[in-house]
Amino acid sequence: MLKFLPILAPLTLGLSGVASAGPLGLTGPQDFIVRAGGYYISPGDDTVSFVDETLQFSDAFRANVDPGSEWGWLINFEWKAHEHWGIELAYMDGDSHSSSHADSYFTLGFDDVDYRNVTNFDADISTLSLKYYPLDETCLVQPYIGGGISYTEFGSTRLSRAVRRDLADVGLRGDFGLGSSWGYTWQAGMDFNFGRDSAWLVNVAAVYTRADTDMRLRVFDDVPPPPDLEPIFESYSGDYIYDPWMFNLSVGYKFSF
Repeated sequence: MLKFLPILAPLTLGLSGVASAGPLGLTGPQDFIVRAGGYYISPGDDTVSFVDETLQFSDAFRANVDPGSEWGWLINFEWKAHEHWGIELAYMDGDSHSSSHADSYFTLGFDDVDYRNVTNFDADISTLSLKYYPLDETCLVQPYIGGGISYTEFGSTRLSRAVRRDLADVGLRGDFGLGSSWGYTWQAGMDFNFGRDSAWLVNVAAVYTRADTDMRLRVFDDVPPPPDLEPIFESYSGDYIYDPWMFNLSVGYKFSF
């Protein structure tokens, strides 16, 4: 539930504004839908231009970050205040991504070394979307489109084992990090109802999100140096665009108050 907190504030404001709008005719029973299932996530690759923060932000190098596709699980809650409109709050928990390749910098001075896995990270995505259903609510098949805001939290960020091992061989160590980011999302999907009187449904959807975050790499001494020597410390940062497609399959339950 804590992962939803960054996005709950705009949701609360939106719901309070809609609920107070008497002319919309929302005083009667309204539908709520809970969906849970799995998804396949396929991020795009991005070229990151790094600057050297220790040298007053001078250009340092470029690297290609190409996370691998993964599977994850999802849950979402939707309020259908009107037969054609819904407000959805969703959370998607992903598996660990591995970047596939980077340029020669990531060899870190080791000749003839080509790392195919430089970094690893998790991406947990929360979205708040307004959805439009064009068909009458009596239809068993309910297509929809939607869009809104997203919040991506990156966790378990680390350099790969091979990079950490080679750094340790020369008395160095390093770390890698990504900052959390707000962005936008849009989606298209379809609910398949089991029957006109059934509360159960199956959902398929394609969801796109975009986050622009800060990627940082640091290299420093594995052990503190003698007092008469300066410690080795380099810090590099660059803007990284994380913009995955997610293909969802879930089961839902609809109820009313």
